[in-house]
Formats: sequence, structure tokens, C-alpha cells
Amino acid sequence: MNKKLFALFLVIPFSFASCGVHVSQIVWDANIDQWYDANNNEINIDEKVTIRWWTWGGRAAEIIFTNVAKTFSEEVDPNIKVVYTCHPSSSYLTKLTNSANNLPDLFFLPDTDFYRYAYTGVIWDFSKYITDEEISDVWEDAYERYLYNRETKLVGKSEGAGLYALPKDISTFTLCYNEDLLKKACRETEGITYEQIYSEYLNDKVAMTWEKFIELGHLIQPWCKKNSKQFLSHYELNPALFSNNADFLNDDGTESRIDEPQFADALDFMHSLAFEHSLMAGAAGSDTTKGYNSFVAQTSMFSFFGPWDCENFWGVTAENPHGMGFEVKLLPVPYGPGADKVYGTEDDGYSCGQIGSAGYCISAKDTTSNLQRAAALKFCKWLTTSEEAQRELYKKGTQLPNLKHMEDEYVAYGEKQITTYDGSKISATPSNLSVFLDVVNGTSENDRIGGRAKTETRILTNEYKLDWASVVGETKFWSRRDAKGQELVDAFRSTLQSRINDSNNALGRK
Repeated sequence: MNKKLFALFLVIPFSFASCGVHVSQIVWDANIDQWYDANNNEINIDEKVTIRWWTWGGRAAEIIFTNVAKTFSEEVDPNIKVVYTCHPSSSYLTKLTNSANNLPDLFFLPDTDFYRYAYTGVIWDFSKYITDEEISDVWEDAYERYLYNRETKLVGKSEGAGLYALPKDISTFTLCYNEDLLKKACRETEGITYEQIYSEYLNDKVAMTWEKFIELGHLIQPWCKKNSKQFLSHYELNPALFSNNADFLNDDGTESRIDEPQFADALDFMHSLAFEHSLMAGAAGSDTTKGYNSFVAQTSMFSFFGPWDCENFWGVTAENPHGMGFEVKLLPVPYGPGADKVYGTEDDGYSCGQIGSAGYCISAKDTTSNLQRAAALKFCKWLTTSEEAQRELYKKGTQLPNLKHMEDEYVAYGEKQITTYDGSKISATPSNLSVFLDVVNGTSENDRIGGRAKTETRILTNEYKLDWASVVGETKFWSRRDAKGQELVDAFRSTLQSRINDSNNALGRK
């Protein structure tokens, strides 16, 4: 098996040992019974305690979570001091890995890395201190991805599974467009009006097919070329795959699915947007960062948008105190025809966005005391399940509310005026926040909109993603007009299977 898989908690501790440094150990029987009132389901801290809390993000996220930690320590439990550190997103997981011998007491963990942390035992199972009632109003898809069964080594809901994190959020990445640019294009293009375009293509409750999306692009692209704009900034890989009933792995992560024809077809669809239809720059391809930068610079009209992007568009922090200055609207991602390449048959895709999450994890290492675990659990319970915390976080544009009963409140907030950091009033944008929730709760007018967790949540190692990026580069998929999705499949097949074998072997699967 690949040694890197266990670098987090095997290789690094050994290096400490070789230097004579104490190697922290897992506390398998950690409990907070001393501070837990089972009759009232309350955690009572009657002494001063300090906990270290880590998240990732930019300056805006740092400001938001600093204030949230301050609210908790000043208004909820003054005995608990939260020492907060925000690390850059690009280096966060590396920093966490390098701190394996002295993990923070409480920390963000992306759902894509949860499996291996739970498997190695370094995060605490606190399920005995959480009642069903406490999480009954939390999105099931949010907290169930942080259940892990130590006997079966399976992530997700099962008899005997423990709860190793509470969800910081659940969110999706969906299609969006610059409404101001699109209206301008329609005004300046003979033969089309925004009202016609909106009626035929931009229904936020009924997704477009891939063909309808391309058709829309051809209507707008002449204006884009004339005005040095791109119709589309880039296209996200997972929504393309998921919306054509494709994925890298099956549901339990034990087998590859890349040889199913709809996988290569999804890649060909993405490639055609750049080379056959000239609707986006080929070099941008599926590059999220370049795509986002192009969209906020208003050099492209369509892109992808997540709930966390609202913090910049709403201008609610000192990082960007004025907002972005243009209106954004959300759309469900377009869907493909499935393996038979024909719409209207049983194997059609459906609009399926990428659903992601981060969890609040608590260290199970002996560098965190049981008192600190009690304090950390009280804090993350408040973060996840209290209206106060959820309202503060969604109003800062950093996430969807975790609580289902706040769904309508969140949607209504998108229709209001936002007070920016500098005190001015702007319209919330996107105003149709309901699209995010349609992806999460899997419902729409025709039940054709939903979401799927990232592939990485179903395998013990994420290294296949680096392998995939290498293969994409080696085959020059985004620089060759004649590149085909099947080439990527053929080039990647054995590497992916090797990663799956490593994961299955480590988990004791045949």
C-alpha cells in the first residue's frame, strides 16, 4: 500500500520519536462524563478552560469566525476561551498533517478527508453525548457523512456507527450568470430579448439539457466575442459527471466506474464547450480559480457559485466592504442524456450539483484533555445547532443554514437589502438562494434537481485526484482540439484501480 496514505499519523509521529520528542497517543476511551448532565443533555463547564480552534479561509473568513468565537465566549460560556487560528485554504491540510503530534482541540475537516481521519482514530467519537433530538433539524446529508463504523470501516449511516464530527455546513457548487452582462448583451443583440432568453433558458426550477445550454451559448456568444468576453468562465468536472449519471467510483468506493460510457461522454461535453462551440477558453477548462477570477472581473458571463461566495458579493467584511457591484442569478446545472446519448429514456441524467461539507472535529489525541473535549463539544454543538450561530454565519454569506427549519428564512434573506461593511445598502445577490437548497434537499418542481457528495468521500485516499490532474496534463486534454474523453479514461484506468486496491486492502475488503 502507498506509504503516503498513512503519512498523517504514522510517518510524522515516528520522526518525532527519532528526535526524542514525546509522541502523542490516541485516547480510545476518552469521555466527558464528569461535565455531562445526561438528564438535561447539557455540558456544564464550571472552571476556566482554553481550547484551540483551527479553520481555513481568507481574510473574510477569519473576520467572520473571530467574531463567532467572541460571541460564544462572551455570551454563551465565559468559562471557555476559544483561541482561534485561520490558515490559508491552500496550505491548511498540510499544516494539519504537520501538526499530527499536537492537533488543535477543535478543527475544520473537509468531508473529503474525513474517512482517513476517522479510520486512523485520531478524531473523537462523541455520539454518546449527542441526542437524536439535537440533530433532528440538521440536514441528514450533512451529519450522516460524519458517521463512521469502526467494525465495518464504512462511512455513513449504519447500525453501530459513531458520530465523529458535527457539520459546519452543507453546500453546493452550481451554475450562475452575471445578470447585468446578460441583459446588456440582449439589449445590444438584434433578434433576442432578455425576457425571451429568461423564459426559455433561465428557469431556476427546471434545469437545461446540455444541448439547450449550448444553444443559449450560441445566441449570446457573438456579443461576447465583440465585447472581449467569454460566455462561460469554465466548467466544473463533478457536476458534468454527476449530471450524466457518471462518477469515478461506485457508491461505497470499492469499484471504478470510469469505463461506463457516460463518463467519457461528460468529458467530451466539457471539451466541446471550448473547442467545438467556442463558448469558453480551452486553457481554462475546469480550472475553478481561473474561472472564478474571470467571473468576478466580468470577463465571462456564466460560471459556478457556492454559498461561501456570498461573503464577497454581499460586502459584509472589511476584506471587500462594497460588494462586487453586479447582480448574480443561480441556475441548476445542465444535465446530459446518459449512457445511450438520447434524451427521454430511462438512463437520462438529472441536474446534479456537487455537494460538499466541512465538519467540526475534536482531537482524540492525549494532547487534548477531556475537559477541553467537553468545552470543544459544547462550542461546536452551539455552532451547528443554535439559531443564533447559524443566523450569524449565513448573514455573513459564508454558508447555508444547517437547520432545515431556517430554509425559508434564508431564501427570504436573499430578497432583502444587505447592509455592507461600509454601511451602504445593496440588494442581496444572488437573490434566488432557493437554488442552493433545491440541490441540497433534492426537490424541485419536476424532481429533476439534486446533488451528490464528492467522490473523495468514498475512498480512503485522495491521491487519485493528483493522478487525474497529471493525466489531464499529460494527454494535453485542454490544449488539443482533437482530444477525447476516452483517452483520459484509458490513460487513467490502471492508476485509479491501483488507488482503489490500496484503499480496499487497508479497509480489509477483498
